[in-house]
Amino acid sequence: MQLTTARMSAAILYSTILLSPLATLAQGAQAATAAPACLTGAYRSPAGEIVTLTQRPGFPTTLLASNLDGRTGIFEAGAENTMNAAADADGLPRLAGRLRYAGCQDQPLVFQFDGGPEQQWSRLPLRITRTQFMSGPLKLNGELIEPAAPVGKPPLFVQVHGSESTAAVDASNRAFLMASQGVAAFVFDKRGTGLSEGVYTQDFTKLADDVAAAVVEARRLSAGRAGRVGVAGFSQGGWVAPLAATKAPVDFVVVGYGVIGTPIEQDQWQVDYQLRNLGYGEDVIGKARSLTALAGTVAASNFYAGLPQLQKAKGRYAGEPWLDKVDGQYTGELLRGEVERARSESPGVIWHYDSEAVLRRLAIPQLWVFAQDDSVAPSAPSIARLDRFRGNDKTIDIAVFPGSDHGIRTFSVKPDGSRKYAGYAAGYTSLLADWMKGQPLAPDAQDKMLGPTRGLR
Repeated sequence: MQLTTARMSAAILYSTILLSPLATLAQGAQAATAAPACLTGAYRSPAGEIVTLTQRPGFPTTLLASNLDGRTGIFEAGAENTMNAAADADGLPRLAGRLRYAGCQDQPLVFQFDGGPEQQWSRLPLRITRTQFMSGPLKLNGELIEPAAPVGKPPLFVQVHGSESTAAVDASNRAFLMASQGVAAFVFDKRGTGLSEGVYTQDFTKLADDVAAAVVEARRLSAGRAGRVGVAGFSQGGWVAPLAATKAPVDFVVVGYGVIGTPIEQDQWQVDYQLRNLGYGEDVIGKARSLTALAGTVAASNFYAGLPQLQKAKGRYAGEPWLDKVDGQYTGELLRGEVERARSESPGVIWHYDSEAVLRRLAIPQLWVFAQDDSVAPSAPSIARLDRFRGNDKTIDIAVFPGSDHGIRTFSVKPDGSRKYAGYAAGYTSLLADWMKGQPLAPDAQDKMLGPTRGLR
């Protein structure tokens, strides 16, 4: 999704920006000691629990901790060889505690979580291969993360970015969590980010070309070790991953909280959802749609044409209480006159992108995972469209996580109606891993599937 800066965190599952209140605390502390980048990886407790530590671009004094239950926490550099968990903006810790380390490489960490006893957590013996590869004239930076002692040949997925403009190498906790479950992952820095060359863009065609090149590189690096190879796109990557699957030989596609529709439709759906969530009826929704239709014309012109018509239409509703509640991807910004901001946040977006035409070209197995209460990319319209593709030569599985928002994040509703996010839905990572491995899904995962699950064969 092409998101405003204020909403960017909502689009990036398993990213460093997601916990923005914690990030603010960590940034404000400005500790002199940088977090040891060499701690990046996955760790196992004596009881078999898994925690990953990943880097956070822009926040060098902290690391992001994540576990398979969906909990996360920010660990800040403290005294020598010690890191402490920060609290979120409400003073409530997520993965709370502290960690101590003696060194890097294969040295264990000492974690103390939730007031429990200190325990040694051993680093999982993952096989990590750094690489640089070409996509046309651009050199991109990538990393292959493989289980060191897999059972058979593990599946491998190439991770497809969302709209974020931050590096992915060493910063993807999804990759390490999946590797801990026996699935290999290839991550790379999107063009114009991290150590990759080029200019940052949200042009789906260019990004799909980069992903296709990454698939070729992932197959080369894992030759003889990997089984099925696929692509997995999240948020805006839900437009890019299927397109990449038409450009490179892959065995499956996974999409998390993506859109079956155009970016212009997504803005309209988001405005509709937000106003309904505030209690407005269909009369107001109809008025708002007259604005989102005009705003879509503006967006399709790269935000140059149609602005006077939009402002004139806005004037018809002046003084109505719902008007200043309109947000969406760009409509709210345009109504507020923030044209340059809207343009800068969506470089290269193909506004009338035909995602359904791409799906018609795919005959490989697909898994689509949606958040039932997605406030950024409302899931109902996409599920309805996707369901029409199922059957015949299309093997498409659909999972819906109730009580979750964009990123498959769980939340509670505050008295003012806003949402407080608690973490990722439990079972989400396991569902992805089991589906990619072709294993039967756990009962709680089966409960989230729409219709029979066919998966990989």
